[in-house]
Amino acid sequence: MIMKKIFAAAAALLALAACNKNTPVAEPSMELTATIENGITRSHLDAFDVLWDANDEISVFSMEEGIYQNSKFATAEEGASAVFKGPGITVDENLYSLYPYDADASFNPASGIAISADYTEQRVSAGSFSKGINLAVGKYSGEKNVSFRNVGALLSFTLTQERADTIRRIEIKSNDGTPLAFSGAADIAWNDGNPTMSIADGGATKADVIRLIPEGDSFNTGDTYYVWVLPGTCNGITVTLVSPTQMTAVKTGVSALTAARNQIVNLGEIGGLEFKAKETEKKTLHFDFSGEPLEGWPTADKWKEAAGEATCIYNLDGEDYEFILTDVKDAIYARVAWTAAKGGLIWWAASRYVGLPALDGYRLIKVSGQMCLGTNAKREAGIGKYVAETGVLPADAYVTGGEPMKWPTSGEVYTFNLEGTEAGTVYYMVCTNTSVGVSYLDLTYEKAE
Repeated sequence: MIMKKIFAAAAALLALAACNKNTPVAEPSMELTATIENGITRSHLDAFDVLWDANDEISVFSMEEGIYQNSKFATAEEGASAVFKGPGITVDENLYSLYPYDADASFNPASGIAISADYTEQRVSAGSFSKGINLAVGKYSGEKNVSFRNVGALLSFTLTQERADTIRRIEIKSNDGTPLAFSGAADIAWNDGNPTMSIADGGATKADVIRLIPEGDSFNTGDTYYVWVLPGTCNGITVTLVSPTQMTAVKTGVSALTAARNQIVNLGEIGGLEFKAKETEKKTLHFDFSGEPLEGWPTADKWKEAAGEATCIYNLDGEDYEFILTDVKDAIYARVAWTAAKGGLIWWAASRYVGLPALDGYRLIKVSGQMCLGTNAKREAGIGKYVAETGVLPADAYVTGGEPMKWPTSGEVYTFNLEGTEAGTVYYMVCTNTSVGVSYLDLTYEKAE
């Protein structure tokens, strides 16, 4: 079922009684009152009613001394109408706006609002969608008003699958390769109130699949979820439920589906599906660190000699695989060492990293390691996307499924099932508390589609 909700926002400027509407005005501070008529919400849905959230922010682009400036306006209010406060700006027919606020966004009269974002992975919550993901642009329309228009559409579905709390992610994919989302740089033109998105050469990448991750701890059976998509028509949608062990349950729609700008398209119920092992080519590499160190690897008695980043080779069945041993950029030594006396590869302190081998055409989906150090409740490790400059990685720098977890017990095997990794990419196993060590690592790779 398609439900069309038209959204408009009014921006009222205070303390302008002495000014004509066609006369540019600059004040030390400004208040914009944004009201939303029936339509898709900016922040979250409440039975399709539009609600702002406290702390919502928008970008306001105004012409200041011949140059467009990006100003942040924020609200402390909630509801269908809220007052946004920001710096003094010039208000005239050259004023445009963007939701959500983006400090790096810019405006060009020829191409519109330039943004850079990633909509290919979205965190969803019951009855709503990712915070700040419902992209909208606005233009000054006279009489102290700024009218907003949504850029994309929404898909909704009700998850009726039993034990939905065991689902790791949900994938929404077009059957014919029609783009549903984008990642990277794009321009949004006002287009007389019917916003359109364009992507220049070298700009954003369009994707035909969107990964949904639960905002809280898990998905819930019986809850409804919303997905932001690019407007367009495709030959049906396939919904895939993915378990932590990479098993999948699939539902494929065969009817053509049109999601027009500013529409909500209901995909119905998703449930009663059978999980099966995903049929893709995989390979598992077993790296044994329990014996004597291979040539070129830092050892317990020489680790202070290995300054900077060390690339170490492990030859397995005639193939050379590269491991990158490193630490935060300001550390001098005490990174990682192959220590025979301890029976394995040791991360001797927190914020020490091992870059795992990257395979062309394959993405890393599973990391298993047997703990070789003595039992200690503080031991902890994770799988990160890069090496931190100092201290610890921020929460969003960990691979989905690779978030830090305790490694307390000697001899125990600990496993990370990874999501959203890319082929040919180095990911880092990092010690996040005290120290950890492995007698072996099993790395499982999946052939990229």
